[in-house]
Amino acid sequence: MNYLGLSIPRILGFWFDTVARNWFYRLKVVSRNYGHLQKTRRLKGSMSGRKALVLANGPSVGRLDPDKITRLQQAQHFDVFAVNSYISSPLADVVVPDYYLLSDPAFFFPEKYPHLTERLKRDMALLTERNITCFVPLEHVTASPFQKKYGYYDRGNVFLNRITLTGPRSYISMTAYKALAAACYMGYREIYICGFDNDYFLNLVVDENNDMYYIDRHFYDKSGDPPSKVRNTNAGSVGELLYSHHFLFKDLEKFKGYPIVNLNQQGLVDCFPKQHSLDIYKDEAN
Repeated sequence: MNYLGLSIPRILGFWFDTVARNWFYRLKVVSRNYGHLQKTRRLKGSMSGRKALVLANGPSVGRLDPDKITRLQQAQHFDVFAVNSYISSPLADVVVPDYYLLSDPAFFFPEKYPHLTERLKRDMALLTERNITCFVPLEHVTASPFQKKYGYYDRGNVFLNRITLTGPRSYISMTAYKALAAACYMGYREIYICGFDNDYFLNLVVDENNDMYYIDRHFYDKSGDPPSKVRNTNAGSVGELLYSHHFLFKDLEKFKGYPIVNLNQQGLVDCFPKQHSLDIYKDEAN
């Protein structure tokens, strides 16, 4: 008997490995940072009267009007969440996030990534200088330089079905998904998302050597960038790559019980409503 191509022994092995990894994380990380985790627990449901905008870094963010976002922040009790290198983008000069979530180990060990070291250090410096509240993996929270920070539990368990910051997550390890989980955990009454495009595979190219390439697009990238080789994946074929992409969509479905609206009205993500009355897009004339 198989489930999604895995035999029962392999599924059981994966389950035991997942449980073991979470217990190890609790013993090694949670036990040493329990005070930080308790601080994060106090955030649960604390923003029930407010609205949130969670920005991933997909191209659709470029359709939003920065000035309109700022007005929402100032006048309508909106909090903005951002991730990764948003802070170094031109948009961050206008829309300063209220909350920021970091996940990539590169931010905490920039010297291990020589081609990114200067950018990563700059990002961390900007976050510190602007005194933005940051969510940091629990194992890095003590050493991180931020004055306002919360530690979150950064291990997964796909056999569970819950959205939390203080226990195993039930979705894949995507930074933007963790930021969305933070907004859900904090209990915002309306959560708008943008940049969760998940459409890299639409630009997939396979050359004569069967090497796969796609354009890794962000809203702040320049147009005309050449495709880059598919890396950091176990996919050995187009079929395996597309199968891995399906988890991006299926795991977003685990957030369907929350009041989330997708601002990318032409996007592929179809598990959230797209109809809304928010005045947030750039005018067509612009």
